[in-house]
Amino acid sequence: MNAQIALTSLSIAFLFAIIFERYVEVVDRRAAARINRSEQARVSASSQLEVRLGGWLTRLLPTYVRQVSSDLYWAAFTDGGWRERTPASVFLRQLLITFGVAFAAYLALGSTIALIGGMFIGWTLARSDLRAKAETVRLRIAQELPEFVQLMAAESASGAALDTVLRRASTGTTHTAAWFRRVLDLAAGKAIFIHGSEGGYLRTAAEESGHSGLISLAIQLGFVGKGVQVQNLLKSLAITFADEFIAQAETRAERLGSSLGVMSAIFYFLPFVITVLVIVGVPLINTISG
Repeated sequence: MNAQIALTSLSIAFLFAIIFERYVEVVDRRAAARINRSEQARVSASSQLEVRLGGWLTRLLPTYVRQVSSDLYWAAFTDGGWRERTPASVFLRQLLITFGVAFAAYLALGSTIALIGGMFIGWTLARSDLRAKAETVRLRIAQELPEFVQLMAAESASGAALDTVLRRASTGTTHTAAWFRRVLDLAAGKAIFIHGSEGGYLRTAAEESGHSGLISLAIQLGFVGKGVQVQNLLKSLAITFADEFIAQAETRAERLGSSLGVMSAIFYFLPFVITVLVIVGVPLINTISG
């Protein structure tokens, strides 16, 4: 009972701390200036801690860092709230949510099994919003890529240079056009395509995004820049990207049933069984053991 009271008090104190940090405003401007200076020092210390944690995660969990970095890249593409996040901050957020859900489950059911189940559920759900937002943008890019390349093929019929063709195609309103438009703006004064044995800025940006379709297109456009027939290659690429998207859509559709079954078992059936065992099973065992 004392442990439950202590955990409840800590949870309430933590909740009030978050509310005050987010919503309380300072009225005195001179006091605000002093607070800002102290906040800058604290932010600097927290940034150093975040950098150290990021380096530690990169060494111990490189796959996790790559996945989170890619998710952050695409989530920030449509939602500015993710723009300043780092894999380290996502990891800390995931830990916080995991322990919060675990403590809530323990306080509600008072069982070690509930604590372990809460940790598993919290860790799984903590990145679900980031992963879902990033995956939505990735799928949108994959869906739009064949049409974008086909548009480039049509533009190349005028005989314009490849960078001019790319700029004309990127004037659209799609996610793919917006990504290429941003890359071209950032590539001002840099080589867009492959120069010699080095990759151009377009390929570097595509590899940073982690999107397989964009990486493939950047590599192929480098070969186009080396003198390969432009229009024919672009048409062939458009067909290839369309076929790949259809194949991936069919694969996702086939996996949907099993995925829904697993998720239902984890987040609906398993908590139900744990609740029944804790509420009915524990008193029954205590009664039998006497």
